[in-house]
Amino acid sequence: MSNLAKHSATVLVVDDEDAFHDVVAAFLGSYRVLHAHNGRQAMNIVKRHHIDVVLLDLNLPDADGFRLLGDIQAETGDVEVIIITAHADNENAIAAVKQGAFHFFAKTYDNYRQLDGHIQRALMHRRERRKWLADSLRDQSLFDAFQLMNSSRAPAMQEAMRIARRAARSPFTVLLEGESGVGKEIMARYIHAHSERREASFVAVHIAAQPATLLESNLFGHVKGAFTGADRARVGKFELADSGTLFLDEIGEIDADAQVKLLRVLQERTVERVGAAESAAVDVRLIAATNKTLRDEAAAGRFREDLFYRLNVIPIVVPPLRERKEDLPALLALLMRKHAMNVGREVPEFSAEAMLALQCYDWPGNVREAENFVMRLIVREAGPEISLDDIPTEYRLQSLSGIADAVIRDTEAETGDEQRLYFLARDQFERYLVRLMINRCQGDKRAAARALGVSYSTVKEKSRGSGGNGNGTPSSPPL
Repeated sequence: MSNLAKHSATVLVVDDEDAFHDVVAAFLGSYRVLHAHNGRQAMNIVKRHHIDVVLLDLNLPDADGFRLLGDIQAETGDVEVIIITAHADNENAIAAVKQGAFHFFAKTYDNYRQLDGHIQRALMHRRERRKWLADSLRDQSLFDAFQLMNSSRAPAMQEAMRIARRAARSPFTVLLEGESGVGKEIMARYIHAHSERREASFVAVHIAAQPATLLESNLFGHVKGAFTGADRARVGKFELADSGTLFLDEIGEIDADAQVKLLRVLQERTVERVGAAESAAVDVRLIAATNKTLRDEAAAGRFREDLFYRLNVIPIVVPPLRERKEDLPALLALLMRKHAMNVGREVPEFSAEAMLALQCYDWPGNVREAENFVMRLIVREAGPEISLDDIPTEYRLQSLSGIADAVIRDTEAETGDEQRLYFLARDQFERYLVRLMINRCQGDKRAAARALGVSYSTVKEKSRGSGGNGNGTPSSPPL
């Protein structure tokens, strides 16, 4: 590994002994090294910095090392953890590796001398894992989507990813809830690709697209002659997904009869083909998804309550695009690369004004709408830069020219409350202007504050969300 490659790697050392930090720093002079003396400091650093390798002591004053290992892995899905402890034993070593640690060794001088080699191998392992993942997906855009999810800056998406990373390392059933078009199948594929079942099949079934009369046969299979037209035996989706993952999309649309049969499969871990006299054991990780709230559906009697609890083992809410607009520039760039390259076009970029207008739009169709929007732009043969004028009118109504209308609509203000509307519109405009300047300053909020002639704290406050306190009043009272 070249010195340049070493310098590009960041190592976090987590240990409560100052002497250990000094020793390790002496052996890792060719890396960028960050230091934490307890679990709280470690998690703060992991959340704020990109970390490549963590050297983690299992015995910390404020945290259990194994739990901290899981927390670090849940916070970032792309870090290698090496456990170093003064109390090394085979039981701890096996437990650490099973939980996802790359390596485990004791604090001895000979091991310190080998630290550089261990870190190089950890970095090599990560590169190989990334390559395997990209090769196994056979779709660069899907791999890029995973990277985008992992690096999300939106709190709601970050929380969903923390749960997803933990879920991937477990065998339990996952229930994905979220609006249509938010990317629930991408999330399901992410969980499968990062699980122990990743080398087996991922089988997707879209319940709403299945004729009710054929759903049972599609899921569980049938024998020859089981019903009219069954001229040959058929293997069902459960058997096709054996040892892998079965993804049932729009599970809320499944009919009552199929719910009963699905519940039985989940309870007994066996499937019985239609018309068969015997059942067959299956080992399937089930991930279900719905754009409905299944708890409400169960309470209303439209979905079996016992099946709901079987599915709702690890619930994950995939947030709508309007709640993760921080990720919109990266998402649109990804979609633009994908579709522009498909038609042999140069990949255009969005101007700051155009992007800001799009970030003011609510995207009711979520990621699916964003993809259709990008394809629409490509067909229009825009130039190398997409300006505000290139954006279709309906996507600009919530930008600068539509702020007042958006405030009136969103707050449902009463007639005659013009003063309140004025202050709300002013607050929205200020936020628009601050976000525009931050974009022009390439994300540097201090530079944006200097350019606007306002305080840094004002820029930070105005760049958070859309303002307001949830009841239609400005986040800061008017003077």
